[in-house]
Amino acid sequence: MKIAIILNGISRKKKHFFQRILPVLQEKHSVTVFETLHAGHARELAHQRGQEKFEVIVSAGGDGTLNQVVNGIADSGLTNSSPWLGLIPLGSGNDFAGAIGVTDDATQLIQLLKDNRPKPTDLGIISCRNHQGQLITRYFLNACSVGMGPATVRQMEKMPLWMSPDLRYLYSIIKTFLTHKSHPIEFKTNSWTWEGKVRVLAIANGKSFGNRIYIAPLAKPDDGVLDIFLASEVSLVKFLLYLQQIKSARQVTDSRIQYVHATRMEITSPESGAVEAEGELIGFLPATIEVVPRGISMLRP
Repeated sequence: MKIAIILNGISRKKKHFFQRILPVLQEKHSVTVFETLHAGHARELAHQRGQEKFEVIVSAGGDGTLNQVVNGIADSGLTNSSPWLGLIPLGSGNDFAGAIGVTDDATQLIQLLKDNRPKPTDLGIISCRNHQGQLITRYFLNACSVGMGPATVRQMEKMPLWMSPDLRYLYSIIKTFLTHKSHPIEFKTNSWTWEGKVRVLAIANGKSFGNRIYIAPLAKPDDGVLDIFLASEVSLVKFLLYLQQIKSARQVTDSRIQYVHATRMEITSPESGAVEAEGELIGFLPATIEVVPRGISMLRP
């Protein structure tokens, strides 16, 4: 079995990977490590490894690296012969890994390979516009969002790395809340329409995003639907109170916060609005988002 590991070259856990994870894997399997060298490189590497008929492609990094690897695999078309997807969580949040029970313990991946039973896993697909106004499509495995999500991603990019991930995210989300204007949107699903100003609109296949913000605590990665979290205008005090409740994986009861499900949705706005997925800025509204049931085979418990 040909196994490729796509390693985030700037991961702070890279030393841990080479010292504690890779040697254990090499005792049981022949693996080749491909280290990213620049932004977007993980997608290129995953696509190339798929073309070279690697049977398993393992993402070693955070949710952003995982997003790129998924898109690299999808670039060649999602078929029954597509490589299996594996995951070694080395990021700061690792939201999707937490949702499916995957750890950075090499023995877990070895056992999953030994079991030889990858699980069909849903994907989300986004159709939107890039900076040049061209229509693009991108896949996501965990979650995507509009509103405060993309603004928080931009804010976090400015934060010093000496701050802990939790502190960087909390600081970024509070600053974003104070400076980012609620976004007017129209949101349509197969059976539901909502129109108004939104602070956060998240569409999830996993349970959380942004380092354990549980916007979809009941989500399942293989149920054929996407979970939607829509928060309209609430005060900062309420928002911070709700944030603690959401981080505890409890749903909020408030008419300004909606939890719904859909297989397909359209988001439009009279204003320009960014779309992010797994902490990666993807494109701009309008956007169509839908589920690809059992779109990828994944090594997971």
